[in-house]
Amino acid sequence: MNPSYKILASDGQEYGPVGPEQIQQWIAEGRVEKKTPVFVEGAKDWAFLEAVPELAALFARSAPPVLNGAKPAGGGGLNAIIPYKNVRALTAYYLGVFSAIPILGLPLGLAAFTLGILALRFRRKNPAAGGAVHAWIGILAGGFFSLVYLALIIMGLCAIFVRPTHLHH
Repeated sequence: MNPSYKILASDGQEYGPVGPEQIQQWIAEGRVEKKTPVFVEGAKDWAFLEAVPELAALFARSAPPVLNGAKPAGGGGLNAIIPYKNVRALTAYYLGVFSAIPILGLPLGLAAFTLGILALRFRRKNPAAGGAVHAWIGILAGGFFSLVYLALIIMGLCAIFVRPTHLHH
């Protein structure tokens, strides 16, 4: 009887239990990589695919030939420029940039700040997702403009409600 495995995918979802044949197919499709967390039936904790000998051997069978100067798929390329695997980071970035718009700045900035933090948490669990720089831009720009617009609102309210009392002669 084949052992069964559960996979923790880059989308944060668990898949399985599946057999080694399914994992072999996912490796061939590029859906899992050596650093993908796996739970082996009967184990006490999660491990990486490369740490499980029978699964690490699957990578040797399906590894495509590497051309000189070619970069491995996944971590680089387009995802380094546009973190499409980490939508939270990309959204935080754009909301942070657009939080400079007056009136819309406070809600956009707060959303950028929040999504930036969520994006960093997602990236910590899924390093292949990328998007750290985009998330930080969302956090910093969103936080900055939120504070600026909040300060302007407070100053405006103070100007309205705290009127100086003048002595009349």
